[in-house]
Amino acid sequence: MTFFEALYGGQYYEIQQKGRNGSKGRQNGNVFLTALLLLCIFALLMTCIKFLPGFNEQITRLMRNVFGYASGKTIGKLLAIPLFGLCYFLITKTVGSESSFNRHVASFMQLPDEVKKKANSKMLVPFFILLAAVFGLAVL
Repeated sequence: MTFFEALYGGQYYEIQQKGRNGSKGRQNGNVFLTALLLLCIFALLMTCIKFLPGFNEQITRLMRNVFGYASGKTIGKLLAIPLFGLCYFLITKTVGSESSFNRHVASFMQLPDEVKKKANSKMLVPFFILLAAVFGLAVL
């Protein structure tokens, strides 16, 4: 079982077991994948800030030139919402397309039930590893 089969197939399977429309699993999977991608970007950015000399000053100078002296909360909203939208759009046009979703769900549904039950752990482990890395880099 691949990561995408676990992601999209697992979402489809859970929603369909509750008696709802399983195609909603595509949207759930795309949102999860977008959040995972943003965590990757944040972890990479934080790693560069922590370990590359002068990178923090350059990013700070760039943010001040673009946003002036706005609060970090405002800057975060101005950056995160469009970045999330752009990543979500790219995902829906590539790995999260309807044809890709149907292909992943079809191969997931052919798996035995024991393997299907492990789908959540297959997709949540990378998410929590990245989340721990982001928190760890924030504390350093």
